[in-house]
Amino acid sequence: MSEADLQTNTPDTTTSEVSAETKALVEDNMPQESDEIKHHVMALIEAIKKQSQSQIETAGDMTREVYVSAMRQAQETLKNTGLLLDNQRETLDSSISSLEDTAAQKWEEIVSDMQKFGDRLDRAVNTAWQILTEPETKPTPSEPTTIDITEDSEDPAA
Repeated sequence: MSEADLQTNTPDTTTSEVSAETKALVEDNMPQESDEIKHHVMALIEAIKKQSQSQIETAGDMTREVYVSAMRQAQETLKNTGLLLDNQRETLDSSISSLEDTAAQKWEEIVSDMQKFGDRLDRAVNTAWQILTEPETKPTPSEPTTIDITEDSEDPAA
């Protein structure tokens, strides 16, 4: 291939691949360079742009993967936290149930003790009432009555 063929082929292949933005950039910054150098620089800039775009897309994919992974980890953490909270709730429910059972048992004991005390108080009141209301007993004639006379008093007959 001759240099003329290279120059004519290069601009055609690179022109279709080179953006207008890149072409304007090279033309403005390299006005004195040959067309061949300009086209190679344009091709190089386009290759760098494509490589950069590819790396940005890859980084975007990686970022998306990292984000998805982070969200999955967050979901797992929430699930584990939920399980922990469920276990704590079950423990709390069990403790409350135990407390309720103990309170009910103690209440039944108090009621039973009060009932026993009430029964004892009732018997004591009945016994006291019987003692208060029973007829007075008078001494029977079979029992001797004694009168105690003391010698301390002065007898006028003596």
